[in-house]
Amino acid sequence: MAQQAGRTGGPIEVAAQDLSFDPTNSVTILTGNASVTQDGAVLRAPRIRVTYLRGAGGSTGDVDKVFTEGETFYVTANERIRGDRAIFDAPANTVQFIGNVTAVQGQNVLRGSLLTLNTKTRASTLRGVRWARAAVFSPQVQAPAATPIPQRNKSRAC
Repeated sequence: MAQQAGRTGGPIEVAAQDLSFDPTNSVTILTGNASVTQDGAVLRAPRIRVTYLRGAGGSTGDVDKVFTEGETFYVTANERIRGDRAIFDAPANTVQFIGNVTAVQGQNVLRGSLLTLNTKTRASTLRGVRWARAAVFSPQVQAPAATPIPQRNKSRAC
């Protein structure tokens, strides 16, 4: 099942072991290995509820919000985020991860209780830091320049 996202995103694909759609309330419920994929980003949780905007004549329109329940993972090519639950706001292009949040990008790690991520600009805000060390940033180290191998003097007699 694919639905078009807001004006700026690509198609949103939803998948699960069980899926129910309520057209009267414009809601889809996904349970069992539930996932929502858009533009290469995957949101996974045990249970996901997708709400839709109302289209012309009261029909189901574009995806409005996606709510996850249970341990939630958001994975892109460059980052992995884990939280107790999440709320994706398609028109605003934001995802909020709530509870025991861990975000990993390369070797950089952030931890807190609420992470808000703009899925288009990649700007993020982390709140509720409870630990003395909330972030670990690993600078990218460039490999040292290669040193030339000394040349043997070929004119030397043995």
